[in-house]
This record gives sequence, C-alpha cells and structure tokens, in this order.
Amino acid sequence: MHNITRRHFTAGAAALLATASTVRAAENPETIRFGAFGAGFGQPFGVATFGVAQAKDFIANEFKDTSVKLEWTYLSGTGPAVNEGIANGRIDFAQYGALPNVIGRANGLQTRVLLNYGPTTIFGATRKGLPIHSIKDLKGRKVTFQKGTILHWAFLRALKSNGLTAKDVTIVDLKTADQLAALAAGSVDASIGSSSVLSLREKGIVDIFYTSKDIGPKVTGFGGILVTEQFREKYPDAMRRVVTGLVKAAAWIADEANRDEALRIWSKSGTPYEALQEEFRGQPLKEAFNPLVDEFLLAQFQDVVDFSKEEKLIRNDIDVKQWAFPAPLNQALADLKLEKFWTTRQADGTPKA
Repeated sequence: MHNITRRHFTAGAAALLATASTVRAAENPETIRFGAFGAGFGQPFGVATFGVAQAKDFIANEFKDTSVKLEWTYLSGTGPAVNEGIANGRIDFAQYGALPNVIGRANGLQTRVLLNYGPTTIFGATRKGLPIHSIKDLKGRKVTFQKGTILHWAFLRALKSNGLTAKDVTIVDLKTADQLAALAAGSVDASIGSSSVLSLREKGIVDIFYTSKDIGPKVTGFGGILVTEQFREKYPDAMRRVVTGLVKAAAWIADEANRDEALRIWSKSGTPYEALQEEFRGQPLKEAFNPLVDEFLLAQFQDVVDFSKEEKLIRNDIDVKQWAFPAPLNQALADLKLEKFWTTRQADGTPKA
C-alpha cells in the first residue's frame, strides 16, 4: 500500500516542495481549484461543507469583486485520487478523509489543515441471509472497502474495539460503486461504506448490521479541508476569502431550518436523499459539522497517524499541531462574530469548559 501510494504522487510532491519556498505573495490567482471525495460516484456535486459552499455560492460571493474563477472536482477515486490531484498541481483546496490526508502528508505533500469538514457515518452492509449481525460476526468473512480511505481506518478501529484484527477477515479493495456491485453479485460477504450502501437495503439486497454510531465519534469517519503550502504562501488574501466562505457554509448547515435543503444538495452527489436522512437522523447538524480545529480534531488526527504507522501505511512521523493551520479559521470566526457559535471540544470529544 505504501509503495503504491508513493509511486502515484511522490514525483508531484517533490515538485511542490521545490516551488513552495520560492513563490511570492500575489493578490489573486486566475482560478482556484477545489477537489473532494464526493460520494464516490464521480458526480459533479459534493457533500459536506464543500457541497454547500459550491451550491450556495458562499465562496463565489467572497470573490464578487474579482475575476477569479472557481473550479470544483469531485473524484470517484475519493481520497487517494485527491492526493494525486494535489501532487500533480491540479488542486489548491481539498476536502477528504483523514487517512489519505495523513498518507499524503507523510509522503511529502505540502498541505496544511484549515478546518474540519464534518463526519462520515460508517455503515456495515451484509448480503441477505448471512448470519452477520455485528462486527464480531465478520471473522473469516470477505469484507470490501477502499483501502487508503477513512473507511479503512474506521473499519480497523471498529475491529479492534471488538477484539479482532485485519488478519481475522479477508479484505477486498474496491471503489464505492464496485463494492455495491460485488455485494449484489454475492462475491463478498460484507461492505463497509458510507450511507450510499443504504440504497441496497431499500432494494432488499442487503441488511445493515453495523453503524459507527454504535461505538461513537472515535470510529466515525472524519477529515480535513486542506490547502497546499504553495497556495497559502502565494495567495494569503484569497485563502482568507475561501475560509470565510467555508465558515459561512458551515454556519448555514448549522441552522436546522436548512436541513432539508442541505440533504437535497448532498443527494446530488449520488447518495439517495433518504439515505442521508437516516445518516443524520437525531443528530444536530451544528454539532456534526463543527469546523473547529480543536483538541478533539487534533487527537483524532493523531490517532490516524498512529494507526498509519502501526499498519505500515506510512514511514514518516507527522507533527499534527504543526500541520494544522487554524489562523484563517480563527480570523473568519472573529470577523463573522462566530467565536462562540460552535462548541470547543476536549481530546475525548466532550465540551471544553
């Protein structure tokens, strides 16, 4: 896994390293490129903060007085594909899962974590008729998910919490659409995915035997919105405007009056509206899409770093606190008078006094 990842983008990372220290600050770029995981179906629409920021023009409105163009790309290859886009200089701001965030950084991608994009509830789906009712029942079974994504981290952490390891299952590495096809064809026993797997339950193909809500936030998918060091150094004002737009998007999501519209925006990514309803049922969106770079987010990233080293996905260590760059977020919160809007969390996820 590690060697494959390095082949995909080490050369591009080296190019970024060579130029990042020589660029000079400029007012604005011609185009700002945004790349994200979408829902794995390659649709031109996104989920979470990026999806709303694009659909509601929160970032575009920050550049109304300029000629800057915004380019949005949602990749079916999810996190690993986003890393390749950054390495090849095609993405300036990225929204994707913590595991590929970490793998990219450890392999030389010069990025900084600007804010948290929100959660991804993890679901376990099994073929109808199989005696799989919990994570423990997966022992000896074929399980599919895409390696190198946040699903990888979340699943192995769920295994550990149930006394199992990756050696207790056969892992089949597939992209989202291929996972669903494999389940439908009966070539795998279970799939670990996002709410997209719920559509198969509605068709009577699978049963849902697990959700990360069963264990809690420590195994719920998450990730960051990152900026490349090259963009950060060359276009500080443009970065400030982007972050301001993202904070406005997060605040819009937090208003429960906008819940239905938010879900319908995200459903354009390929995940059914009803599945998104179930994913966030009973959970305040203000709490779910807390953008703060607080002790909890840093602790979660540290856990992913530790996991990646344990699984030999990375060799180099990462200083998580140095990697994070919350200054523009904090400035946006102050400018918008939202410093107290979201709850600051301690490392264990509880509110900070």
